[in-house]
Formats: sequence, structure tokens, C-alpha cells
Amino acid sequence: MTVQDQKIKPNKKPMGKEIRSLVLKTILLIVAVRVSIALFEIFFAPDLGLKHNHIIVGETLVTIAISFVVISAIRRILKNPTSKIPIHFTSSISFFSIIIISLVDSLILLYIWNVQIQTILIGGGVAAIVVGIGFSTIVGNILSGALMLTTFPAKVGDSVVIVNDNVHGEIMDITMLYTKIHTEQGTEYFVPNSAIIQGNVRILREGSLKAQLPFVEGDKIELSTSSEKFSGTVVKITTRFTTILDADNEIIIANKSIFEGSTTIIKKSKTNTK
Repeated sequence: MTVQDQKIKPNKKPMGKEIRSLVLKTILLIVAVRVSIALFEIFFAPDLGLKHNHIIVGETLVTIAISFVVISAIRRILKNPTSKIPIHFTSSISFFSIIIISLVDSLILLYIWNVQIQTILIGGGVAAIVVGIGFSTIVGNILSGALMLTTFPAKVGDSVVIVNDNVHGEIMDITMLYTKIHTEQGTEYFVPNSAIIQGNVRILREGSLKAQLPFVEGDKIELSTSSEKFSGTVVKITTRFTTILDADNEIIIANKSIFEGSTTIIKKSKTNTK
């Protein structure tokens, strides 16, 4: 192997090692920040005229910043192209890691501000109701997203159809608030998670076309109908159409015609295509 090949070859760590490294770095960072803030409050804050409340505000901002950094690092690790973990599982890890980190972050902030949970539940009952009503939609979408990732039959990467609008596409991601569907027309469709769980937006999972069709992308085939005959390389397969490249021409055939038998398929062997 030449020096140039070594430079080109990516050096990707296994996901497990990256996660363990991230956990260790996060723990060391939290300890270092806590110690630094404590030393700053003892030796430098009095000379600068800073009070304990100022230090608490600083700790709060640093804690929130660390949480965002950790979440971003987890999402970066999960997007590793060399990972063999199913895309739906990586979306689930990303989703629930955000929830867990947010809960831990909230507990740390309560500790920093020396606030007791009992005080919030008893003394802030009215405020909690008002805030709960205001955030009911957000919380509903988050809980719906959790249900979709764990119990919903359609998963990330599945081909689906949105019955309400007759939109065909593929589920690209399930986030905290919405489900992102990439349509066949190249647009992105954003559906609130709660609307799917409540049935306001109906999503049906379609069967895997790549398993049903007698060819895959890259195969050289011939298609013949009652009046025409086409030959070329399959370059794209969607939920409804198959695109064949014949010289400089793109031929689009409806998959429905293939399933119904109105289009005859002749798959060329690789030995004949050389």
C-alpha cells in the first residue's frame, strides 16, 4: 500500500469505542468544569465583585452548553457511514439519548439552583398547570415520537404512503417533534408525530419493492409492452416507478404495470453484457 493510499483510506473507529470515548471525555469535562468553577469562586470571584448568584448563572450556561455538545457528538457518531447498525435503531438511540440527557441536565440544574422537586410540585402547582397546557403539544409530539420508534409498524427507511394526501415516499427520520418523509418528487414532507399516532394523518407501510421486483438497480434489462420495447440499465427504483437509462434517454416505467404483467421483463445475464 502506497503513502497516498494510506492518506485516502479513512480511519474510522468502531462505534462502541467512540461512544465509550465520548462518555469518558464527558465525565472528565464535567469534573474539570466543576473544579474550575469552584476554584474561580474561591480565589477570583471576590476580587472581581462576583457573587454566588453570578456563579450559578455561569454554571447553568456551561451545563446547558455541555449537553448540546454531547448531543451533537452522539448524532455525529451515529451518522458514521461505516456503521452497520440499522438506521431505525440509530434514530431510536439519538431520540432517547436526547431525552435522557435532557432529564439529567434538568436534575443537575435543580441541584445547582438548590431547588427541591417537592417545592415545585406544591408551591408551583398553578404555574405548572399553565406551563403544562402551553407545552402540551410539544410533549404530545415527543411521546408520540417515542411510541413510533418503539411500537409503530413503519420504521425509518420504510417506503410508505400518506393516505390523506396520496403521497408516496420514504421515512428518513423520526425526531422529537415530527416525522420526516422524503417523497418521490424530491421534496421533504414533515408530519407531526402526534397527528400520526392520533390517526389524523394515516400512514401505510408499503412492501419492499426491491424484494418484489425481479431486478435491482444496476441490472441490464429489456422491457416490452404491447406496442413498445425498451432496453437499458436500471438506475433508480422508487415506490411507484422504475427508471431505465437507455443511452442518453431516461425511460420511466410504472411498477404497477410490471406487477400486473402488462410489461414483460427480460433480464440480461452479466456474461452477455460484457
